[in-house]
Amino acid sequence: MINPSLKGKAVVAQSGGCTAVINQSLAGVVETARACPQITGILGSRNGIEGILSGSFIDLKAKSSKFMKAVANSPSAALGSSRYKMKPGDEKRVLLALKKNNVRYLFLIGGNDTANTSLQIANAAEKDHYPLRVIHIPKTIDNDLMETDHCPGFGSVARFAAISTQEAALDTKAMKNVDPVKIIELMGRNSGWIVAASALLKKSPEDAPHILLIPEVPFNETAFLKRTEAVLQSVGYCIIVISETIRDHGGNRIGRKVGGITTDPFGHKYVEGTAARLAAILEKHLGVRARFDKPGTIQRMSMGYISKTDQQEAYQAGAYAVKWALEGMSRVMVGFKRKPGKKYAITYAPVPLEKIPNRERYLTEEYFDAAKTMIRPAFAEYALPLLGKNLPEFASL
Repeated sequence: MINPSLKGKAVVAQSGGCTAVINQSLAGVVETARACPQITGILGSRNGIEGILSGSFIDLKAKSSKFMKAVANSPSAALGSSRYKMKPGDEKRVLLALKKNNVRYLFLIGGNDTANTSLQIANAAEKDHYPLRVIHIPKTIDNDLMETDHCPGFGSVARFAAISTQEAALDTKAMKNVDPVKIIELMGRNSGWIVAASALLKKSPEDAPHILLIPEVPFNETAFLKRTEAVLQSVGYCIIVISETIRDHGGNRIGRKVGGITTDPFGHKYVEGTAARLAAILEKHLGVRARFDKPGTIQRMSMGYISKTDQQEAYQAGAYAVKWALEGMSRVMVGFKRKPGKKYAITYAPVPLEKIPNRERYLTEEYFDAAKTMIRPAFAEYALPLLGKNLPEFASL
C-alpha cells in the first residue's frame, strides 16, 4: 500500500562508469515519480553525490516526457557522473541538504561503491530519525554485483563485444598473411564477464575468438605463447580477447599503470597498455605481426550496438525503485531474478543493501573453462538472451 503521509521531493543521481542505458534508469525514475502526488518535486543531482553536497540540482519535473525519452535514448550519464568517496561527516552534510529541500526519496544509480554510499546515507537518516527512503538502482557493465542475475549496462556491452569481435575476426582472417594476430582489449575491473561475451557468436572451435584471458585466471606467458602458436598453425590466424586487468600469479596486473595517478578515489587501480604488452611478447617470441584494438569507453557507450532488452530492463529498474519507495521500502537495491523455463524473462525483487557493498561476482568454472581459455555452453545460455534480438549473421568464403 502507498503511504500517503510521506510527502516530499525525490532526488536522483548517477555515479560510476557511464553506460549506454544508465539514462533509461534515470527516465524510469522521473516518469514514474512524475505521476505520483506523494512526490512533490523531482531533483537531479549533478555529478552524483557531489551535487547534493554542493546544492547543484536540476528540476527534472519541469522536463517534458518527450525530452526525457530523448535523454533515455542517449548514452552516458545525463546528470554527470562521479567517483566521489564519502568522507567522515559527509553523511550529515547530505542529510542537511536533503532536509533543506524536503527530500524524502533518494534514488542512486550506480555500482558497488554507489550501493555503499546509499547504505551510508540510509544509516545516517535512520540514526537521525529522518524519514528518508533510499533505493539503489544497479548499473555496471562489469556485471559483478551480487544478489542479481545480471546488471543493467552489461547486455549492451556484451552485444558490442560479441559483434565487434566477429567483425575484427573477418578483417584479421582476410589480412592473415600480413597481420595474423589480433588482440582485443576489453573492460572488466576484476571479472571476465565482458571478455566471455566476446565468444557468444562463436559457432565452431575454429571460429574466433580463439583465446580468452580473464582476471580470474592468472596469466601464464609460456602457456599463452604455446596456445597462440597452436592456433596459428591450425587456423592460420588468431583472435585473442583479453580483459584490461589480467594479472600474473603474483596478482600483478600485466597492464598496470606506472607513475602519475594510479588509482581512483575508491582505490581501484588504473591500467594501461595490456594489449600492447602482449603484442610485444608475441612478436618477440613467435616472430609474428600482432595488432591490437582497444575500444576503451566506446564499448560502454555505443548506441549502434545497443541491446533493446538492456534498455527496457534499465528503465524498469528505475520505475520499480519509485514504486517500492512509495510502498514504504528503503535500504534495498533493485535486483533481477530470472524466471525458470526456456523463454527468457525476469522479475524484479528488492535486495537488502547490506548484501551488496564490498562483494564482487566473478566468472566461475560453471561458465568458463580455464584450460581451454574459452566459455562453456552454460555461459551462452545465460548471456545470449541479454544481447537482445536481431543479431547479425556473418559469412566468409
